[in-house]
Amino acid sequence: MILDSIRHRGPDAAGHTFRNGVWLGSRRLKVLDLRDDANQPMGDEATGTALVYNGEIYNYVELRSALERAGHRFETTGDTEVVLRGYLEWGDDLFPRCNGMWSLAIHDPARQGVLLSRDRFGEKPLFLGRDPAGAWWFGSEPGTLRTAGAGSGRYDRSRVLNFLAFGDAEDPTGSFFDGISQLPPGHSVLLTEQGPGSTRAWWNLAELAERTWRPAPVKSTEEQEVVDEAVRIRLRSDVMVGSSLSGGVDSSTILAAIRNVDPSRPVHTFTASFPGRDVDEWDRARQIAERFQAEAHRVEPTVEGYLEELPLLVLRQGGPIDSPSVYAQWCVMREAAAAGVVVLLDGQGADETWGGYPKYVWFAIVEALLRADLRSGARVLRSWRTAGDLPRPDPLQMLGLALPARARRAAHAGFRNAARWIGPALRESNLIDPQGVKTRGPLLQQAAVADGRRVILPRLLRYADRNSMAWSRELRLPFLDERVVELGFSSGWRVGLEAGWTKERLRRLAAKRVPDDIAWRRAKTAYDVPDREWLRHPRVEEQQRLSLGLLRDIEIVSASKHVPLSPWRAMSLACFLEQSKLSA
Repeated sequence: MILDSIRHRGPDAAGHTFRNGVWLGSRRLKVLDLRDDANQPMGDEATGTALVYNGEIYNYVELRSALERAGHRFETTGDTEVVLRGYLEWGDDLFPRCNGMWSLAIHDPARQGVLLSRDRFGEKPLFLGRDPAGAWWFGSEPGTLRTAGAGSGRYDRSRVLNFLAFGDAEDPTGSFFDGISQLPPGHSVLLTEQGPGSTRAWWNLAELAERTWRPAPVKSTEEQEVVDEAVRIRLRSDVMVGSSLSGGVDSSTILAAIRNVDPSRPVHTFTASFPGRDVDEWDRARQIAERFQAEAHRVEPTVEGYLEELPLLVLRQGGPIDSPSVYAQWCVMREAAAAGVVVLLDGQGADETWGGYPKYVWFAIVEALLRADLRSGARVLRSWRTAGDLPRPDPLQMLGLALPARARRAAHAGFRNAARWIGPALRESNLIDPQGVKTRGPLLQQAAVADGRRVILPRLLRYADRNSMAWSRELRLPFLDERVVELGFSSGWRVGLEAGWTKERLRRLAAKRVPDDIAWRRAKTAYDVPDREWLRHPRVEEQQRLSLGLLRDIEIVSASKHVPLSPWRAMSLACFLEQSKLSA
């Protein structure tokens, strides 16, 4: 029953093993080496070491060659055995050598425990919890741990409060299930009978930013080669590979790179389309697909479909969602499944690593004022005003980064006490700082790190993983290749913002292959839906009324007539609590 709860993540095979008090179970989505010999758990008879593993190591070919030179022999051709033998050869030093996404568990009898590890950005989830009998469980989804009896069966009140107050849908160290946490991205931990030991950070985004951040771009002739290489190794697959595609620079850059590194590969693209609406991306996406000889698929999400599928959507997500745009991606993954495309490359991660959010304009201005560099601040302001595209500031994040920790805690307490919509069930709950741990460096650099490890990217990665896995698809993100991230952080965000552009360096790179109206397009909608139109739909209005009624009944929100909450948050939270059967 436990493995059945994640059948959607791995419909092709299942396996389990029990040894020395440790049970390991796995469900497999076959992507590399489709033979049953590559199924999991995978073990080494000589040492008794066993592995279960979710994700892909893209540089497994290179790692395998290194291991063969060290004397290892392989019985399979995929990446799972490379991970197992890599651990036997290098121990914990395996993880920094890996270029990929993963959550894994290695039962090593010599260490009398199970070593857990998670990839750099947390593309793949790894949850932990304890059952009433004292047994520890870990897995890819919190619902699976609940099936095993882990957790308290209650919702996490602080997480619910943060979600309603800030739209904070993902804490990469926690969950909406009380008593179920996550191993942080870029960390490992040894789990024994006594529980998890001290986590070890084997990678840190803030440290990478301190090492690579530059206010002006570093001259490089290797940018295109690095991006192409990140794409090339993510095309390694024994099943069909395609790509998500919008009309923006990020996904267009990825498709252009796919065609450059593999001119003859059949490629399918998938685009969410809303005919007749301003947010429709289809014409631009089709233009790019035709340019690079890809077969384009058009997906048309509807508000009726959203309402009907919301229960399954939030159940698979393991928590509420802050926007119906998540449903657009859900529909794209379903269409990919229908077309038989198992692996999809996606442009996610570019905005957080190359400076793609318009809000960074104000961070650049404030940073200039803090450095008494009035000319730089004036150039940024003038460029964006001239373009007629000056964005609204993000005062919440700006103050959060500028204020010391004590002042931030005081502000959170003041907000909680002043917000009359908060019901009795949440009144004594603590807000979790949505900025994460404060870092050092220029304000733009701090914003990049905060968005990459706490504010924005973890939420998008959760949505992407759960949406793709719900339909047994695998999503790969070249822009989160560590080498590409280093390029993005050294690309000189400030210089680009002074010129009036987000992602200016990436746009210049893209313009070598894609049309200027794509590379230099100022507006991009990605998975946006016509949410204002949807909000006026009678069924949405009724669902909103019912959802607020439920949240009042269980005292999450107060009885106040005026509850200033996002209707999408209220609907998805009410639906999630009903589906997960979590209590207060």
